[in-house]
Amino acid sequence: MERIALIAGNLVIYWRPLLVTSGAVTAILFFLAFYLRKPGNGLSAACAVPLALILSLFLSRLLHWYCRSASYPSLAAAVTDYTTGGYALLGAFVGSVLAALILRLLRISRSLLPMLDSMSLAGAGGIAVGRLASFFDTSDRGPIVQSLRSLPWVSPIRNQTSGAVEYRLAVFLFQAMVAGGIFLILTLYYLVPRKKSKLPEGDTCILFLLFYGASQVLLDSIRYDSLFFRSNGFVSIVQVAGALAIVLAVVVFSVRLVKKTGLRPWHFVLWLFTVGLLGLAGYMEYVVQRYSEKAVFAYSVMSVCLLLIICIVLAVRKLSTGLPFEATRGGRFLRESKPPKANRRGSD
Repeated sequence: MERIALIAGNLVIYWRPLLVTSGAVTAILFFLAFYLRKPGNGLSAACAVPLALILSLFLSRLLHWYCRSASYPSLAAAVTDYTTGGYALLGAFVGSVLAALILRLLRISRSLLPMLDSMSLAGAGGIAVGRLASFFDTSDRGPIVQSLRSLPWVSPIRNQTSGAVEYRLAVFLFQAMVAGGIFLILTLYYLVPRKKSKLPEGDTCILFLLFYGASQVLLDSIRYDSLFFRSNGFVSIVQVAGALAIVLAVVVFSVRLVKKTGLRPWHFVLWLFTVGLLGLAGYMEYVVQRYSEKAVFAYSVMSVCLLLIICIVLAVRKLSTGLPFEATRGGRFLRESKPPKANRRGSD
């Protein structure tokens, strides 16, 4: 049962929805703070917030119904009665992106990428707060841990069947800390003044998808209440979305690199190595599900693979945005040539 935060007459407010609402408010305030830094964005911001909220609420419930249809009397009840049931955070991501696309198509927003950048920063801050709601229920936790009894590693819950207290891995707290770390890193990078070149629009969003997607490939595997596809019942929707976010980052920065340097043989080495690392991380997920006693080994290898992928993608981005050389018609790249020295004999 959820814990009660406040009772005022017939009004009962629980801690979990209070923290989830706080996370949403945090995301909205951060979005406005980042997006309104440039003049002329007031109208699009005023339209984006309610539209994103409506789409996120609907799609989050729709995705949760898809994965947990047994929890609802019908689809109509799931999308009309929001007093009970759950939500899938992935739906909020999709809803926010759709809101930005709609406003751009209607030309209410002048540019799509700055809005997505602001939404990404705001989303990271909101997730860091909203994930703490699991302190007050039994959701978003991992396996039982016998050797630890304290935060941030484990969080106690009471088994609803046996009544015994179980110390389970506090996955929600790891997710909150990762989201908070991503928010701080990207915010500092987003706001740092630049003299030589501006931060490309959309890069903040892509970097957020890279970091957060990689973290969810690992962390969503650990939790015991992941959302799975109906077709198989063991492939996590969040993990697949996280892997697709990584692939998107690889593709975007690779295309930029090829445009800058031309297609080079070492590009294929990087891409094959990245695909191999992603495949190895996926195989470790199979190992965890097939041999639970090898979880520590599997998650360790998966973590190393994901960290290496992040490093490779960041290196590709750095190579694609730096300006150390210029292209020639033959495909070679030479450093900017120095002005020719004056002829020793003098000139006419």
